[in-house]
Amino acid sequence: MKKHLGILLAVSSLPGNHGIGDFGDSCYKLIDWLADNGYEYWQTLPLNPVGPGYSPYMSTSSNALEYRYISLDMVSKMGLIPKVAPHNPDTTHVDYYDVGEFKRRELYLAYRKFIKNHKETLHKFKTQNPWVNTYATFEVFKSLNDNKQWNEWDERFLNYFNHHNKPPRTFKTEINFVIFLQYLALKQWKRVLRYAKKKNIKIICDMPFYVGFDGVECWLHRDQFQIGPDNKLFEVGGVGPDAFSDVGQLWGSPIYNFERMKKDNYKLLIDRVGYLASLCDYLRIDHFRAFDTYYVIPAGEETARNGEWKIGPRDEFFNELYKRYPNINLIAEDLGDLRPEVLELRDQFNLPGMFICEFTIFDLKQESTERQLVYPGTHDNETLYGWYLNLNDDQRWFIANRLNTTYDDGLYDKIVEYIYKIPSLMTIFQLQDVLKLDNSGRMNWPGTVGDPNWTWKLKDFSFTKEVKYPKKEWVE
Repeated sequence: MKKHLGILLAVSSLPGNHGIGDFGDSCYKLIDWLADNGYEYWQTLPLNPVGPGYSPYMSTSSNALEYRYISLDMVSKMGLIPKVAPHNPDTTHVDYYDVGEFKRRELYLAYRKFIKNHKETLHKFKTQNPWVNTYATFEVFKSLNDNKQWNEWDERFLNYFNHHNKPPRTFKTEINFVIFLQYLALKQWKRVLRYAKKKNIKIICDMPFYVGFDGVECWLHRDQFQIGPDNKLFEVGGVGPDAFSDVGQLWGSPIYNFERMKKDNYKLLIDRVGYLASLCDYLRIDHFRAFDTYYVIPAGEETARNGEWKIGPRDEFFNELYKRYPNINLIAEDLGDLRPEVLELRDQFNLPGMFICEFTIFDLKQESTERQLVYPGTHDNETLYGWYLNLNDDQRWFIANRLNTTYDDGLYDKIVEYIYKIPSLMTIFQLQDVLKLDNSGRMNWPGTVGDPNWTWKLKDFSFTKEVKYPKKEWVE
């Protein structure tokens, strides 16, 4: 049976001339490498603007793209700026603040030149993407309010769109600059998508279930979330104690007001899913179980212990979604301690789920199917080699017996071969796993905020000579 293989790698983790991976040459080199080595899928993390702790899962907008992913080299090729000298090109961790300041300076120079000759182009972009006007206004207002959360803004900014239907002309230049950044980012990403299609590589993007509180959705649509009349959250999202943490995960994310959403057929959420799906071939819905049951924690709690599960919109939401987007391709992140109804909801709409080998290899009852995506681990787990190094002798003996092999220096190779051969719809390896990197290459530690989360980055493309798996004999 042919194996359908993919690589999980954040755009930010690509090599880059300016301190971060971007939508430039590195994307094309990765796609070429995938196509030349038998891979069919590239799974990215969310492409939206990063939020607190530089997490892409707590963004300020579901529509906008992270401006740091704009390739300055590509902007230079457009003739908008001279070629930009490398800036921390060899770093192995992203300094988001430094990258943001550096790129904004260069991109503002590009904007000044662009706006002189291409006002109509920007106007057309605004017309085709109406969300960009409110997003840009939000970003400018946030800056004018010392980057405070929107619920701490001055009144004239806080409720601006209650009284106006257009962005304020007073800040036209600042707002148009933010829109220009989105124009460039979307233009560059769509070019990457076209190239991937040409090379028969399919792109999988992630959609966080929740949005960030300090974002444009909550600012504009307060009635769609559990936000009190004082513009504060009275309950927040997360998950209870589980395999990741014995105190649970306190995300602090706003909870949807599903009763209110139901009145307009979940339009806000369906719009969000549909737009993100238009930016990729498959959209992986993070925390899928929340459509069945979502965890609610009273605001002010210090851990997620004192929460409760509530019933979500279930099939009612998906019936509406498929009415509007009958050909949408979704993947359900169906991990965690689930009640049977979650899997029933997944199967009702024929959504592929996920099988994480780091969780399942010690459970002889766990078997994958050809309707699942198989992963050694995701960005929230240890790298596979880091996980292996942390196993004790009894665990390694157990695995060796299960795989009918010996406990010796070749056991790690046997584990990777076992994962490679498991039945699956797709088998997705983190790039760190096929490079046999330890936990120095780990992307995220759930339940923690800040560095080194989300910062790991490849120094250059020498990794293409260092990839150890899959071995030729497995493929043959």
